[in-house]
Amino acid sequence: MKYIHVKNNIAAHLLLGAVVVLLGTNIFTWWRAEHKTDVLLPDTSFSFVDPSRRFVEQDNLIVNFQPLRDKLNALYEHNPDISMYFEYLPTRANVSINKDAEFYPASLLNVPVAVAVAKKIERREWKWSNELVLLAGDRDELFGTLYKEPTNSTHTIEDLVRRSLVESDNTAHFILLRNLETEEVEAVYEHIGLKGFFDTDGRISAKRYSAIFRMLYASSYLSPEYSQKLLAFMTESTFTDFIEGGLPEKTTFSHKIGIAVDKNVYVDSGVVYPPGRPYVLTIMVRTGNEPQAQDIMQDISRIIYDYVNTYAEEDL
Repeated sequence: MKYIHVKNNIAAHLLLGAVVVLLGTNIFTWWRAEHKTDVLLPDTSFSFVDPSRRFVEQDNLIVNFQPLRDKLNALYEHNPDISMYFEYLPTRANVSINKDAEFYPASLLNVPVAVAVAKKIERREWKWSNELVLLAGDRDELFGTLYKEPTNSTHTIEDLVRRSLVESDNTAHFILLRNLETEEVEAVYEHIGLKGFFDTDGRISAKRYSAIFRMLYASSYLSPEYSQKLLAFMTESTFTDFIEGGLPEKTTFSHKIGIAVDKNVYVDSGVVYPPGRPYVLTIMVRTGNEPQAQDIMQDISRIIYDYVNTYAEEDL
C-alpha cells in the first residue's frame, strides 16, 4: 500500500507540473501575442492606411508646406547657383529650389562608399576590426589628417569609415574605395535610382542626392544596425558652419559636407531630428565666397527648422 501511495504522489506531482507548464505556456503565448500586436503586427482594422501611422502623433503629420515653399522661392528661386531639397519624413511632403540644377558633390560621395563597406560587413565578408593598408596613392591633403600617417601603416575599417564621414578624410575614403569592387558601389547607386551614375560627369542635384539619406533613414539597403551606425557617425561631424549653423544648439543632425574649392561648390546634406519631426535637407551652393555659402545655408536651414518646429494646424 505504501508503494501505491508513493506512486500516486509521483503521478500527482507530474500531473501538477504538466498543468503548471501548460498554464505558463498559455500565459506566455497570450502575453507575446498581445505585445506583438501592439509593436510588430499591422492593424488590420485600417488596411488602406499607412501602417506606420500608428507610431506618429497626429500633430506631427504635417503636409502643408506651401507657406514655407512660398517664402523660400521668394528668397532663392531666382538664383541658379542654389539647389535645395527638403523632405519631411513623417509624410514625405517636400519643397525644392531649382530641383534640376546639378552640382559637383565633392566628398558627399564618401557616403555611398561607406554604405558599400557596411554592406560587406553585414554580409560577413569583412569585419569592422579588419585592417586595410595606406598606400602612397591614397594620400589626399585637402581634408583630414590620415595622409600624415606612414605609407604601409594599417587602419581598421571602422576607423576609416568614421574618418571619411566625420572628418571628410579623403585619404580614408580612397583606401576604402580601392578595396571595394566597382560593382559594390554601383549597387548602392542603383538601389536609390541612380543607376549609371558613374557614366555621367559626376554632377547631381540636391533632390537626387537626398535619396542617399532617405535610404539610410528608411534602412532600405542596410539592416537597421548598420544604417544606425553610419547615421550615428555622421552626427559627430566636425563641420558645423553650413546647415548646422542655422539649427538650435544641441539639435541632432546626421550629415555630410562637401567642398570643391576649384569648382566653387559647397554642399551639405543630412537628416535633422527635431523631436517627432525629422526631415532630410540638402543644400548645394555655387559661389567663390565660402562665407556667402555659409550664410545662405544657415538662412535656409533656420527658416525650415522654424517652420517645422513651430507648425500648428490651428495657426494657419
